[in-house]
Amino acid sequence: MGNRSEGTTPAFLTDYRARAPFKAAVTRRRFLLGGAAAAGMAVAGTQLGGIARAATAASATKAGHRTGTIADLKHVVILMQENRSFDHYFGTLRGVRGFADKQVLKYQNGTSIFEQPDTARTDTGRLLPFHMDSSKVNAQNAGDLDHSWAGDHSARAGGLWNNWVPAKTEQTMGYFQRSDIPFQFALADAFTICDGYHQAILGPTSPNRMYFWTGTSGGFITNPDDYVSDFPAAGPTHITTYPELLQKAGISWQVYTNHEVGDGGGADGWVGDFGDNPLWFYQQYEDSENAPTKAGQELAIRGAVQPWQPNAGVPLGPNHVNHVLAQFVADATAGTLPQVSWIVAPYEYSEHPAASPSYGAHYVRTVLEALMGNQDLWNTTALFVTYDEHDGYFDHVLPPTPDASQKNEFIDGLPIGFGSRVPMIIASPWTRGGYVDSNTYNHTSMLQFLETWTGVRARNITDWRRSVAGDLTAAFDFARPDFSIPDLPDTVPLITQSDEEENFPPVTTPPEGSQALPAQEPGSRPRRPSIHQPFADAVVHRGSGEVTATLSVRGKVGVSLAVYPDRYLPPAPTAFTVVKGSDQTYTWDTIPTAGKYAFSVYGPDGFLTSFAGAVVPAGQNAGKVPTVAATLVTRPAAVVRLALGNDGQKVVTFTLTPNAFAGDQRIVPVTAGHSKAVDWPADADGYYDVTVTADTGDSFTRRYAGRIA
Repeated sequence: MGNRSEGTTPAFLTDYRARAPFKAAVTRRRFLLGGAAAAGMAVAGTQLGGIARAATAASATKAGHRTGTIADLKHVVILMQENRSFDHYFGTLRGVRGFADKQVLKYQNGTSIFEQPDTARTDTGRLLPFHMDSSKVNAQNAGDLDHSWAGDHSARAGGLWNNWVPAKTEQTMGYFQRSDIPFQFALADAFTICDGYHQAILGPTSPNRMYFWTGTSGGFITNPDDYVSDFPAAGPTHITTYPELLQKAGISWQVYTNHEVGDGGGADGWVGDFGDNPLWFYQQYEDSENAPTKAGQELAIRGAVQPWQPNAGVPLGPNHVNHVLAQFVADATAGTLPQVSWIVAPYEYSEHPAASPSYGAHYVRTVLEALMGNQDLWNTTALFVTYDEHDGYFDHVLPPTPDASQKNEFIDGLPIGFGSRVPMIIASPWTRGGYVDSNTYNHTSMLQFLETWTGVRARNITDWRRSVAGDLTAAFDFARPDFSIPDLPDTVPLITQSDEEENFPPVTTPPEGSQALPAQEPGSRPRRPSIHQPFADAVVHRGSGEVTATLSVRGKVGVSLAVYPDRYLPPAPTAFTVVKGSDQTYTWDTIPTAGKYAFSVYGPDGFLTSFAGAVVPAGQNAGKVPTVAATLVTRPAAVVRLALGNDGQKVVTFTLTPNAFAGDQRIVPVTAGHSKAVDWPADADGYYDVTVTADTGDSFTRRYAGRIA
């Protein structure tokens, strides 16, 4: 990374007291047609996973100047939008961990996490996810829900995640599909979407943005007063933000936002930063704002912590977005973007649930137009588009939870995070092609990516978060860039439709008796590699009556696993942090449960193992005594090798049943005192899910689901 010279003012440094004019960087026609890279470059259309894409434009960057590594990345642009959960936006998207997920949390009453208790439903007492149909109701402007620290922990319900409706209202289960948000779906189809990315803290916007910019919220669980340095002496006033560390290391950076007084109703909602720039909360930026010299003001200028300007009253309409993004577009066009850029949108462009996703799409599209309009810039840039928190909208994937031994991960006995999944889409030449990355991430992963790229270590990320969350580099394929311009929907008609929706009826739940689980788009999508690979297996100790599950991981990054009793014990989960080379164990003593056991282990990327049965006391071998041991095998093919054993004196008949991915049902008899090895296949991406049962009459079950890297 390059260093700036001392005593000079970099070209990228934006002083909002001197506006830069907007210059269109890429024509709408060119962006809509897509498939073309720089002028004079010919590309041929191909297909990948059913997604239209253009052939790699190898000539866009001279081969001799590319290393095929992260060193080819020269600019990182980060855009954090507002308040959308993953399922709410992308639960129906093809090929991601959405509503078709079969490795979901099951409750002891036989229901799943998709079936949320709702006392207002007289038909079933349950509310399933339902479509907020933009063609019929005012879904685009539906309004926000409770997304407070208290509300999120209420929905969490001690780790059962079965209190969404009482905590958030019935609207929590509402979701969009492709017809409602076509731009967001097309963006995911063109680039790489992360379906294991979580908000950092079970709480609202500002604490999550503090994590995003600094690695911690400094103990804050609520939104501080906007632009008021009201922190206690030991609070975030004294936290070093990541931009400061970049500046000290000579890495160029800038926060881009509109600097007019806004954030209110009417025309003011289209300007300003909606209070979403957390750098206003830190005293060092306010001190810099008030410094007597230009050099002293540099931190505030870079951080967009500057005196507010009057609303310029620029006419609203599709081109108004060019006004609020004027400086970013100008710098992108001129090729003077810094190495790291953060973009903060005004309220009406932020996708906050009372602000339309279509206007947010128009804002994101304008950012992309600016980047793609300068081919040299686009060839060396990655744009990260994510959301600060879920706004109270439902998501079904269990977030990682710290075990009780972890430091700085609890407030008043409650876990700080992770929170619900939120979307993360990475647009760049190295993430092109409609991929999905299913590794575990949270907002501190963005800082981990920056530190991997720049070498500047983020100070405030806890050891636990580093141990269970990746740095987002797995989403990239630096060896095979694709510099082509994707075909994305025009957003002008979308915002027109969104405006018309304001006259539609409000969002309502399905009528009694008409609920059904949502259908996810059919098909798959290409996948990025796994960095985790957890595993668990259990051993029955017939002498002591204990059943011990060993939890392990052999990937580059550890995992947070949670064990849930499926029967016989209260359903409260137990959290485990498992890192490579340090296995954890969970033990079920069956003496208090009359020799019976039933529990499941849940983890990231569809990991699920279940164990159930009854312990046959030592020495009682006259009947059937089944045993199962599993091993993950990578070569010559990815399989789960199952050792099916019989320690009894009667034949045990095992039934192997596929739940998803690959394999056919198999019946395997095992005679007394013998065992048989059976290889259960994984699919082309390494995923497997098989249930093994035995004809013992005691509900003997083993289920193994996960991914072989």
